Amino acid sequence: MLRLVSELTASLRDGLHTLRTDFATACRRHRFLLPVVTTGFLVAAIVPLALAGWLIAIDRHLPGGDALRQIGEMDQATTIYDREDKPAFTFFREQRLDVSLEEISPNVVHALLAIEDQRFYDHGGFDAVRTVSAAMANFRQRRAVQGGSTITQQLARQSFLKPDKTIGRKLQELILAGRIDRTFSKPRILELYLNKVYFGDGLYGIEAASRGYLGKHASELTVADAALLAGVVKAPSAYSPTTNLGRATARRNVVLQAMLDSGAVDRATWQLARTSKVALARSSLSPSEPHVQYFK
Repeated sequence: MLRLVSELTASLRDGLHTLRTDFATACRRHRFLLPVVTTGFLVAAIVPLALAGWLIAIDRHLPGGDALRQIGEMDQATTIYDREDKPAFTFFREQRLDVSLEEISPNVVHALLAIEDQRFYDHGGFDAVRTVSAAMANFRQRRAVQGGSTITQQLARQSFLKPDKTIGRKLQELILAGRIDRTFSKPRILELYLNKVYFGDGLYGIEAASRGYLGKHASELTVADAALLAGVVKAPSAYSPTTNLGRATARRNVVLQAMLDSGAVDRATWQLARTSKVALARSSLSPSEPHVQYFK
């Protein structure tokens, strides 16, 4: 054993000596080689250290575990009922009515996942497959036609981050999405997201959007209703049904097609929902509701 170790040591020493000699000879023949190689070694050593320092600085400003666990503490709307026990109007800073996932129609979850995050249950907050696919689609179209953010990333962004479109902000979003995924179950993430996301017209969360646009509870939403509201999420100012009903309906049909393609609905259900008309309903959540009429 000692003899073998001795032989290996001698071979390694000879090999290093030969490498050093060959490198010195090459440097004498090609004087540019030494600074190039030296620079390469320095870059290889400095870049990882700089990147690590940058990530540490980014992480230092992110919320910790306590803040993450309080992500569900959101402003709520207060509903005032009249003497006949009917909703009269609401007071709110953000027009939101918090509900549990059990109080939300499964149609909403199916529609949301089909259009926003089909691999939701398979990733850890960040979906590399979706990101690469979206990047390729955007490159082919030479414009942003697809987004790569998962529902968890959107929740992180809406809860803690500014809307800046920078690499640093995107890294913060990815880090937070991973933490949220490790902190909460998938159903809880869906519940948090559906209660927080903005649906336009001052309506926050699926219950407020359902009552505000359609005059019904989130538990009563049909496939067509769910597709309509899920479609608003991408751009509330553009796809709000009260802003442009035709555009909102077209977007609803895009969501329905995604539901069909992903197997969330069968063709008969898809066809029925696609041909149904959107019936908007005025509700007590409307910002323009006249309050003074109740005080006489």
